[in-house]
Amino acid sequence: MNGKEIKISKKTYRKPCRTFEKSGSVDPEASYYVLLENVVNSDKQDIKTMVDRGRYFSIFAPRQSGKTTYLLHLCNELHRDQSYIVVLLSFQKYNKLNTETFYAQVEKNLYRQLIDRLTILDCDRLDEIKSFLNRHHLTGHISFGDLFEELNRIIAFKKLVIFIDEFDGIPVDELEGFLTTLRDLYLLYKTVKEKALYSVGLVGIRNITKLIVGGISPFNIADQVDLPPFSLKNVRDLYSQYTEETNQPFSEEAVKKIYEETRGQPWLVNRLGTILTMDVKPGTVDPITIKDVEKAIQLLLREKNDHFYNLYEKAKLYKETFIETVFDHLEYDPDDEEQGWLEQYGLIKDKNGYAVVANNIYKARYVKTFFKAAKVYRQVPMPGYVLARDRLDMEKILLDFEQYIARIGVRPFTGKENPMKKPVNSY
Repeated sequence: MNGKEIKISKKTYRKPCRTFEKSGSVDPEASYYVLLENVVNSDKQDIKTMVDRGRYFSIFAPRQSGKTTYLLHLCNELHRDQSYIVVLLSFQKYNKLNTETFYAQVEKNLYRQLIDRLTILDCDRLDEIKSFLNRHHLTGHISFGDLFEELNRIIAFKKLVIFIDEFDGIPVDELEGFLTTLRDLYLLYKTVKEKALYSVGLVGIRNITKLIVGGISPFNIADQVDLPPFSLKNVRDLYSQYTEETNQPFSEEAVKKIYEETRGQPWLVNRLGTILTMDVKPGTVDPITIKDVEKAIQLLLREKNDHFYNLYEKAKLYKETFIETVFDHLEYDPDDEEQGWLEQYGLIKDKNGYAVVANNIYKARYVKTFFKAAKVYRQVPMPGYVLARDRLDMEKILLDFEQYIARIGVRPFTGKENPMKKPVNSY
């Protein structure tokens, strides 16, 4: 040593400026935010490319998977180009409206956004457009179609893009007429380069392109886009934003563990971020470790929240299929209606030709729930499944339970047979 004093700098904890979002769309200034990767159609075209080419498309994904947040980002990106007029509608609260009220709401929101955007662009035909809109009121799908035919004449030099979020909320009686009108407009102006209604995107939990109404599929002219979950990179980038604000890092092993257990489901990733930084290891620069993640998962599995409750209610609707998916290595069938609904709700997915539960956390949560419902849970010798600090060894529980189900089948858990008629002494 040369006798000089060596100073070791230690970072101090800083209070975070943002939070992990668990409800609604994400405001990047208030919450940590990452842009989803690989949002493409079957031709590997991203949505910006589809819009530029005047395509109609359907984006579908389970609730709380980032659809609205992605749409808002896309709207902002498109509005950097002054040739675009992007209108974002939501049908979330419209399902019980009658025809008159439904189209009145569409008119109010569509017209307002259209005028606001044209005002920003200092459109020289704004007065003419305002005059037309003041005269033309939406009363049904016919007047809805007439609106765009006239706008195509007045503002053909602009590209009007309409995104409709929560499209599943459209009143049932309006579904066929509304979709058929969009289809007719697409086919009528498909080869016309200068047109107002340029591209349409419908967003919901269902694949609208496969919807059959009145014996036909009125929106089968559209591209299909699956919204993917977070990638490992997304998860890493999300948590690194927290680290940059607070100086508290997530170990790479912890990040990978979270990704493995959640498979990138956005709500779960964000909720675990909150639990880890607010409950498990708050107010410190000590790194989040894999043991911290395991503890956070145990806390999450015991938590009462709307996310788990809503999914449980959906799982109960197709209880037998869900339980078969958990235990019977059920083959994935894209044409099976019950599998289709469970997949749309985000409970199951296709993995190498088999239907599997979407992630380990859902599996652990709902296996135990249905286990209790079948009145078997209390018969299992629980001490063998309890780890230190009263944590459950879910891997051992699931492994033994799968072996148990292999013997007795899934019927006892659908209310068709008493599972206790068969012994459970093989544990």
